[in-house]
Amino acid sequence: MRRICIVLLTVASVFSVWGHTAPLPVDSSEVDTVSAALATVWGSHITPVLQNKYPGNETASAEFVKGIADAFNVSSEQEPYYQGILQGFTVMERLEQMKELGFPIDRNSFLASLAKALAGGETGFTPTTADRYLSDYMSRKYEQQLAADTLSMESQRRFIEQQAARDGVVTTPSGLLFEVITEGEGEGPSLDDAVAVTYTGKLYNGEIFDDSEGQEVTFPVSGLVPGFTQGLLMMKPGGTYRIIIPSELGYGSKGTAGVIPGNAALDFTITLHRVLKR
Repeated sequence: MRRICIVLLTVASVFSVWGHTAPLPVDSSEVDTVSAALATVWGSHITPVLQNKYPGNETASAEFVKGIADAFNVSSEQEPYYQGILQGFTVMERLEQMKELGFPIDRNSFLASLAKALAGGETGFTPTTADRYLSDYMSRKYEQQLAADTLSMESQRRFIEQQAARDGVVTTPSGLLFEVITEGEGEGPSLDDAVAVTYTGKLYNGEIFDDSEGQEVTFPVSGLVPGFTQGLLMMKPGGTYRIIIPSELGYGSKGTAGVIPGNAALDFTITLHRVLKR
């Protein structure tokens, strides 16, 4: 919402360039034309924003115009309420961002304390002490996460060491662990090829994070994380293999949101069905 409001100010800035301090003379014969021109300019900016925010929603633009029409009819007594709605979208966005950073936030508790703060009531904080508390909270959470990440890295290291010590496991110069379960035949893929595979991907604790469920999946060899690509280049059609990918050859310290933790080693069992030459 804030982005749209900023866009709507761009046409008004033209008048400041002209230097007018008084309203321009009104030509009643051009009221509809001027209105249509302004609507066209604003609409050209608003349309992509609505399409991006509400993809596939065919009624979004009509609802948006309805909201503007309602705003035109807001009385002075109602204005604080509608200002609250307008600010509410920004507040919700900020709170969601803070929750993603690890702040525990309850909507009802927040609203109750906000009502007290705006009315001059007691929330248990001053602005200064509130800032300090939030800063300290974030510092504590950062230290806890750092400790957890360190523990995770140690767990991954031990897992890789244990797997590397098993018979039949080869450790490549890059650190990838490669094991032949059933050797295939024929020419393996190159970086320019694609492959048809079935696979199961696990974390070090055995948790499955991805599984083709027996269905062949086609990948470009060069379009994958480095460890997966390196492993494919060592396989032959018809064979089944296990590769263990250290995090630096996988998704690194960041992982992928909600799927793969940071610093995770990836344990794949892969059957290479076909090489698709390009």
